[in-house]
Amino acid sequence: MRQSSERWPEAFRWLARLSRRGVSRRRWFQLAGGCVLAAFGYEAGRVLIGSNVHTVIPGRVYRSAQLSQVQLERLIAEKGLRTVVNLRGCCPETEWYQADARATCRMGICQEDLTFSAKRYPHPGEVQRLVQVLDQAAYPLLFHCARGADRTGLASTLALLLLTDSDLKTARRQLWPRYGHFAVGRTAVLDRFFDYYQNWLAEREWEHSPSRLREWIAGHYCPGPFRAEIRLLHPQPLRWPAGRGQVMAVRVINRAIEPWQFVPGGSGGVQLRYSLFAHGSGQLVFRDHAGRFRRRVEPGQELILHLGFPPLPPGRYLFHADLLDMQPIDLLDSDFAQYGSEPLQTTLTVT
Repeated sequence: MRQSSERWPEAFRWLARLSRRGVSRRRWFQLAGGCVLAAFGYEAGRVLIGSNVHTVIPGRVYRSAQLSQVQLERLIAEKGLRTVVNLRGCCPETEWYQADARATCRMGICQEDLTFSAKRYPHPGEVQRLVQVLDQAAYPLLFHCARGADRTGLASTLALLLLTDSDLKTARRQLWPRYGHFAVGRTAVLDRFFDYYQNWLAEREWEHSPSRLREWIAGHYCPGPFRAEIRLLHPQPLRWPAGRGQVMAVRVINRAIEPWQFVPGGSGGVQLRYSLFAHGSGQLVFRDHAGRFRRRVEPGQELILHLGFPPLPPGRYLFHADLLDMQPIDLLDSDFAQYGSEPLQTTLTVT
């Protein structure tokens, strides 16, 4: 799959020949502009609706969008791929995942499934798994997500930083508009991931090296504000009398590298969501939120929240509490646990 950028020099050599033949300057610029627009349109189309195949490390690492079974088998044969790394998660019920599985099985190569989001900070555990894949995979390998732009750009940048002597500035070009990634809106969290690493190096007056990146990933990476310690301020095990409302107090401590902003109302900012589930069946019995007030909590600071509960019938319950990043659309809300933070869970007995 030849890259469109390889065709650009030939186009400009053709324009130079026209110039030597006496074509007017105005006409020359019109032709040059047309060639540039055509090349740009070809590249944009290949990124947005095509395969978006690119070389990351020649002979070792490649990147692409989601391919059909036929396209993937063709690329495996062309590049001699031995591993396909799917960054969209294990989704065996979907057609695209089945196409991946059929292609890798038919061609006799490995498939690794990792779960990343284009619009959320990478989960620390998944980043560590990606490092393990890069250490243990059979090469050459292919990274792919849906469009080959955001998640694939993240993985390709890490591959360059861990497997070559590339510097940060060069490696981060894998997260560029050329591949369909833009550092604006929700996808900008992937750029901030590397900003955090760069800031960590700067604080220590260090230059990047693969070993330092490994150290940061293993023990220092924190996904923005999404790390909390939640403590129950009551003796355990919890026991309440039946038929009487109760109030529970919890302490939340900001263990992240960025502040939390609590705000009034039901959307925006950080809140604590707490739930009771019937023990055994898992059926939701009660759910509410706390922290609907205006407060900024800096890293290292703590906050006491009081949680109200209605009268409950006798039985055993599972209590679960986690901080929540609220969004205007409920489907976009994110539990801190999605970023590796530990929720508070305990059992409650009502007699």
